[in-house]
Order: sequence, then C-alpha cells, then structure tokens
Amino acid sequence: MIYDAKIIGVETHSDNVLYKLRIINSQTFEQRDIRVKYSFLQDLHSHLQDLNPDRQLPQFPKKDLIQSFMGEHKFVKQKEQLIGEYLSQLIKSPPPSCKPLIFFLRDGADAIRQKELSKEISTKTELFKLIKPEKVLKQSIFGKTTLCSLQGKKVILHKFYVLRSQSEELFNHYFNTHLYFTDFTLICKIIHIFFLHQKLNFMDSMFGSTKQPRSCKKQHFEQFYSSINKIYDVVKLFSIEAYEGQSLEEIIQEKRIKKISFSNNELWNLIQQLLEAILFLHNNDCYPNRITTNSIIINQENLKLTGIQEPNEKYKDKYIIDGHAYKTELEYDSIYFPPEKLNSTQFNGKLTDSWQFGVCIVKAALLCTNKELEGIHQSKVVNELISQIKNQYGDEIANILMLSLKNSIQQRTLIKHLHSIANQSSITPFQSVFLNQIPDPPVTFIRLNSINEEEQLRLTTQLSLSSVLSIKINLFNQQVDNKEFDKLMQLLGDFAIIKDIEIILNKARNINVSSVLCSLASIKSVINLNLDLKGIQIDQNDIIYGIQIFKQMNLMKRLTLDCSCMDFINFIKAELDDKLKLICYYETQLI
Repeated sequence: MIYDAKIIGVETHSDNVLYKLRIINSQTFEQRDIRVKYSFLQDLHSHLQDLNPDRQLPQFPKKDLIQSFMGEHKFVKQKEQLIGEYLSQLIKSPPPSCKPLIFFLRDGADAIRQKELSKEISTKTELFKLIKPEKVLKQSIFGKTTLCSLQGKKVILHKFYVLRSQSEELFNHYFNTHLYFTDFTLICKIIHIFFLHQKLNFMDSMFGSTKQPRSCKKQHFEQFYSSINKIYDVVKLFSIEAYEGQSLEEIIQEKRIKKISFSNNELWNLIQQLLEAILFLHNNDCYPNRITTNSIIINQENLKLTGIQEPNEKYKDKYIIDGHAYKTELEYDSIYFPPEKLNSTQFNGKLTDSWQFGVCIVKAALLCTNKELEGIHQSKVVNELISQIKNQYGDEIANILMLSLKNSIQQRTLIKHLHSIANQSSITPFQSVFLNQIPDPPVTFIRLNSINEEEQLRLTTQLSLSSVLSIKINLFNQQVDNKEFDKLMQLLGDFAIIKDIEIILNKARNINVSSVLCSLASIKSVINLNLDLKGIQIDQNDIIYGIQIFKQMNLMKRLTLDCSCMDFINFIKAELDDKLKLICYYETQLI
C-alpha cells in the first residue's frame, strides 16, 4: 500500500476526542493532516471486518466506559499509542477487501473541519454582529480585506468579487484548499467561508443543491466585459481568517519611514521562513495564485501566509495583464508576474512562486515601493537590483534571489531547491525586531574559511569588539587539525555568545567526529546549529556520543544536519526533544 498514516497528536473538545492523523503518500511524498473521532475509526474497523469475515484484522483498541466516566483525558495518551499501532499494522497488512480503507487514506476528509468552514451565516447584518471592523488592510478593484475583531481575537474579513457562472467551481476549490490543512503553523487559519444568497438566509452546502448566490455590483468589471460584448453577473464570496502580527508590507513601510534597513540576520530568516512556508504548501499540492508582501504575516518569531488561493485570482491576472485595471495613486493591487505569464496563461505554479518569492525579498532588502520595482521583467533591471543587494547583504543572498528571478524558466530554481540552498548557507534567529518591539543586542556575522593562527587572531580581535556572534566556519575539503578546532570552539565558548553557528566539514580530511562533537559542547549559548558532515564516516560510538552532546545543548532551538549516515539521522530523530526544530538531510536530500 502506497499510503501511511501516523497519529501526530490529540485534540480534546468537551466530550469529543479528535485524533490528528498525518496521511503520507510514499510515491509522491505528499501529505495531509486530518482529524477523526474514535467512533469513526471504530466504524471503519467494523466495516472492514464485515467485508472480510474470514480475515483476522488487528485488534482495535476498545473504549472503556469506566475510564470515560472517570475522565477520558487521563487515558488519551495510552489510547493514542494503541490506535497508532493499530493503523500501522492494518496498513502494513491490509485485508483483501480494503476499498473503505483506501478511500479513507486517499480522499478521507476532516468532517470537523468541514463544519468549521461552513458555519451558517444567514445575513450580512448577522455577520457584522459577530465581527467588528477596525481598519481596511488592503483594497483593490477586485475586493477588500478588512481587519476585524472576533470574540477578542484579530481576524481578517476577505470580500471577493467572483463571476456567477463559475462561482460554484471556485467556491469548491477554495473550500477544499483550506479543508486540506489542520496544521496552521505556516499559514493563517480560515475560520469559515460562505456566499450570501438572494434570500439572505441560506449557506452553500457541500452535500446538497446549491442556491444561486446574490448578485452584487459589477462596475469594476464593466469596462472589460463590455469590450467582449458579454454580460456577466458578479457575486460576493466572504471568508474569515485568523490574523496575528503585521504584514511584511507594513514592516517595510515602517522601516522606510525610520530609514532602518533589514539586518543581514533579519533578511536571512525572512528568506528561510518564507521558503519553508511556501514549501509546506507545495508538499501539500497547493500552489498559491500569488505571494505578495501583503500576504506575508509576521508575528515575533513566526511567519505565516494569508489569502491562500484567493478565488478570483484568475480574473486579477487577466484583468491586469490586459491593461484593464484602473490606475490610482494608491496602487492598491500592483502585482508582478514572471515573464512567461505575460505571454501565456500556461505556467508552472512552482516556478511562479519562485519568482514571486524573489520579488518580495527584493522589496524587503531594498525597502522598495511598487513603483521602484517597475520593469522588473527586464534582465537589466533585475541585474541592477541584485547588484545593490550583493553590495549590502553579500553573495549568498544575491545568488538566491538571482536564481529565483531568472527570466528563463529553464534557469529559474524551484522553491525546494532554494530552500535547500538557504538552509545550508546560513541559520539565524527570526527576531522580534521585525516588529520593532524588543531592541535585541547587535549580532556580528563572522565567516572563517580556515582555522589557522591568522584566522584565530582575527577572530580574537573581533571578539573584543562584539560579544554576540553569528558565525560560519567553512572547512570544505580541508585537512583539519582536531586540536586547533577544539581550541577555536573553546575560544568562542569562553569569550562570546554564539547564537547561530554553521560548520561545514563536507569531505574534510583527518576529521574525528567524536572530537568535533565534544568541542561543540563548549558553546552553551547556541540557539541554531547547522552542521554539514557529508562525506565523513560516522560510526556507532560517534552516534551515541553525538546524541549525548546535543541533549546537553539546552538553549538550542534548531538543528540542521546534513550527513551521509542514515543511522545518525534516525537516532537523532528518535532521541531528541520534540520541541527542537529538526531539519535532516541525507546527502543534501531533505528527509
């Protein structure tokens, strides 16, 4: 069977216990998260047993009524483990008649999430009794995004104009896209989605006949539609989405006013977090229609994407490309497309996201306005922008952006490859200084390409000037003196606060892995550690010793490991604390 299912957590809502399942396709590596009740899994088991009376299925964990009366939450953890083992055995050895199981793994939906999204709101008046508008975040000729409060929490109300003739298709697509996710670490959570109908008292139903949505004003579309001699009605689609923090556009504007550029650390982390969020969507077979600085939400150490798969994007694309968008001083809805989008409606979603990612980072790095980015489709303009970024932030960031903004599709790099490059280049903390809330001490970035006496002398001088460091040590294919390496780590541990350290020992010679790991123990302040051990032999003793050292690094929040030993990766994933952000590569292939 090509599917696998793992229990990744439990949610308790009054009397209901919901088991969070991660379903993985081993052929495509796509995955989705859903939540199911105990009773649903029990019914699935009974159905399979009825279809296979001569087959003994794995024993399904029974529900103890006495435990339920005493308070089932005391036994949830034990039940979670038993159900996880049951699913594992069932999938490894499925019965001959297993269509219900295959259907569940392939297409099974999160029924609880369906109810969340389709909460009934009968009138617009009723809607505004629930939420209180505070300010307009974004306004365009195609709709409006408003910041509101809902039961003391911040939400955004999206209002879209959608063509009546295709409203059902778009609604279903939009609904299903957001039904797909139960993990909202990297995207904002849609609370619910709905149309307002003619009678103003019905909701679109996924399970029955659909009433025709109520028509709304269409003056913004008249210029285009009258030009092709067709009459279209436009309807409104609403969605309510959780919102915390500020958009990247707001942060860029604040920094521009204060004349404060993004620091190297801030920009690195913006790149890494944004690529991780987009890659999360791609891994779930979701390719956003566009990514702009308005749709990137930053809250202290977290970054999320909002407005995923806005349902009227296809009209925005055509409207603006054909030159029908109204020009205003506010430039509400400026969108920059990759060159191929201007000539054809056929495009690769992955490469389009790569382009849009590059535009967002260029805008942040140089604090550009939309007007200053005009002409970004021209190679000359791109080269000038990249040159400025190279001077200000260095070759590595400039290279990532150039790879994303190549005009030729064949030369442009996919998001997953950009993600790999960015995480191997630098690991730095995503600081709350984005929101200008906490003035953190300045962090000095240092690069060492050897550990000879000259480099260590330079480092000692630097330590006298700055006590907080982000450091990259590149010893690729070099002869390494283990004593000198230990001396370097001791120096750093004694005289500096090392928040981020990247050590590249790829194909290094004369290296003693246990000695390297022992030396790392000297740096107790490290938050993010990026370790490249590709091409180096690691034995069982190194693995055991490495696990002990990593467990001692109490402040570490993120460990990125790239090595040629799957045993090391598997032991680390099994032994280290779940709270640690762990990224593992086997020969630079993400595991």
